Amino acid sequence: MKEKSPLKSKSAWNQSTETGIRQFQTEIEAWKQLLNSRMEENVLLKNEISDILKNNYDQNLLEEIEGFQTQFIREDELIHLLRSDASDIENVLYSKISDSGKIEKLLDTKIENLRKDMANSTIRFRILKSAFNDFQQRISNGRDR
Repeated sequence: MKEKSPLKSKSAWNQSTETGIRQFQTEIEAWKQLLNSRMEENVLLKNEISDILKNNYDQNLLEEIEGFQTQFIREDELIHLLRSDASDIENVLYSKISDSGKIEKLLDTKIENLRKDMANSTIRFRILKSAFNDFQQRISNGRDR
């Protein structure tokens, strides 16, 4: 016997939707806060690049410095895209277009994709920060000699 999908029952959909929407709202809000924090960190890292350039850096390091600068700029672009995706999901959450399950499937897909993108982005950003910190340490050790 085939189970009846709760999505086909409007009252079941409304009850499960309220809880689901609250959970998604909480998750989206956490993502927005993470992205705001990451944007601030990225600004600080770009400021560090500026400080390195002001403080008589080794000319042989220019290519590496430019590489980090490029990665930080790309990080800004990625943050913007992730924010946009989160806003798109929020818009889908609040829309009342259909009760046929189309929004639910679309929403599930978008949220799952954003979860993966956020996780990958977080890992990539941690690696970038670590590499930059290692680079700064190397420069600092070179100045101390």
